[in-house]
Amino acid sequence: MELLICVLAGLLTGHVLDLTFARLYTEESLSGPLFRCRECRRPLRAIYVLPVLGYALTRGHCRDCGAPLPMSAFVLPIGGAMLFAASFFAFDDLAGGLLGGFFCTVFLTLTLTDLERRLLPNRLVYPSILLAIGLSWAWPDSSIVDVLAGGLVAVAIGVTLLLLSLPFGRGAFGMGDVKMIVLIGFVVGLPSVAVGVFVGTLAAAAAAVVLIALRIRSRTDYIPHGPFLALGAVVALFWGADIWHAYTG
Repeated sequence: MELLICVLAGLLTGHVLDLTFARLYTEESLSGPLFRCRECRRPLRAIYVLPVLGYALTRGHCRDCGAPLPMSAFVLPIGGAMLFAASFFAFDDLAGGLLGGFFCTVFLTLTLTDLERRLLPNRLVYPSILLAIGLSWAWPDSSIVDVLAGGLVAVAIGVTLLLLSLPFGRGAFGMGDVKMIVLIGFVVGLPSVAVGVFVGTLAAAAAAVVLIALRIRSRTDYIPHGPFLALGAVVALFWGADIWHAYTG
C-alpha cells in the first residue's frame, strides 16, 4: 500500500511539473491557466488532466492543433513514479520515499530544462533549496546539522569549481551549475554531497571525452552539466553515505 502511494504521488508530481514546465524558464505567471500544448496553448482539456493517459490516447499529439506534445508529458510522470518507487525502496520508509522521490523528480525536471533550454531555472532551483532547508528535519537517516552542513559545503564546492573553470572559457561551468550543487547539498547533506558532486563531475567529464572523441561535439561546444549533476544527486541521495563510508573505511 505504501509503495502504491509513492507511485501515485510520483505520477502526480511529475504531471504537475510537466504542466508548468514551459513557465519555469519564462516570466509567465505560474498561476495562469493551464495548457497542454505549447503551440496553440488552448485551455487544458479534461483528457489531459490525468497523467500519461491523455498523451497515450492522443498518440502524443495535441487534439486541438495536431502539434506533437512535448516528451516531458510522458517522461516526467513516468519518471516521477519510478523515482518515487526507487526512493521508497532505498529508504524503506513512506516519509523518506515521498521526500526523496520529490527531490529526485525535481532533479529529473532540471535535467530536461538543461537539455531543452540550456537552463537550470531559478523558478525551480530557489524554491527547491528553501523547501530542502525547511524539510531538513524530516529525513529518516540525516540530521538537520548534516543537511545544513551539506549545503554550506556545497556552496564552497560550487564556487571552487566555478573559479577553476574560468581558464576554460565562459560556459564551461556556470552559475546555474553552482546553484544546482547547492540544491544537492541541502538535499543529500554531508558527507553525501561530496559523493554526488564527484559522481556528477566524473560522469560529465567521461561523456565529454566520448563526445569529443567521436566528433559529436568539439571542445568549444556547450555540454550541459545539469543531467550529470542530477545523476550524481540521485546516487548520493540513495547510496551516498554507504559509498562514503566504504571509501573512508
